[in-house]
Amino acid sequence: MDSRQSEWAQCRDLELFVRHFGYTPTEALVAATKLGGEIMGMAGELGQIKVGYLADLLLVKGDPTQSVELLQDRANLLAIMKDGKFHKAPGTAR
Repeated sequence: MDSRQSEWAQCRDLELFVRHFGYTPTEALVAATKLGGEIMGMAGELGQIKVGYLADLLLVKGDPTQSVELLQDRANLLAIMKDGKFHKAPGTAR
């Protein structure tokens, strides 16, 4: 599975948590971010937007706390930051 397929699968997993396990979109996002960092034993390094944490961020068109399905459409990902560097800067097309 290449990285694009992996990213899509992760976004699809969020939808499955909402649809089949009864999570709210916000709960699914917290499970994938904050709780994911805790489960990996990296609670002090990732999973939150805080000084000193790894900066992996998405700027999303729309509100994923209302609909995690937004994350499955690459057109809705306006900016992608990985390790503090833009993978896709705001305003750039891919």
